Amino acid sequence: MMQQHLNETISHQNNEGFLIVFCTTPDEATAKIITKQLLTKKLAACVTLLPKAISFYHWQDELEQQTEVQMLIKTHISLQDKVFSHIKTHHPYQVPELLAITVTGGDINYFSWLKKSLN
Repeated sequence: MMQQHLNETISHQNNEGFLIVFCTTPDEATAKIITKQLLTKKLAACVTLLPKAISFYHWQDELEQQTEVQMLIKTHISLQDKVFSHIKTHHPYQVPELLAITVTGGDINYFSWLKKSLN
């Protein structure tokens, strides 16, 4: 019985529409600028920067390899369009990576904090 209660408080199904937006940038300076802008506007509750990500992709019929910074942007589905628009406006790439992944579960306290931290 206690184990069941513990699992309910730790793991919670996300019915609130939280997302993680994936976006790569060419360098840490660009990632930090976009991060600070998103946080200041409360379009993101948290952004995690993963430097030295190596991306392989086709661009203009050529195979490319690039060391980039992977951004993990925690936000809400209601803010997705604003997040995408902001990034497209301030990003140096012609076609930035913008992928929104629905969060299906997590800590109930973290979800509460996310909700309070967003616009």
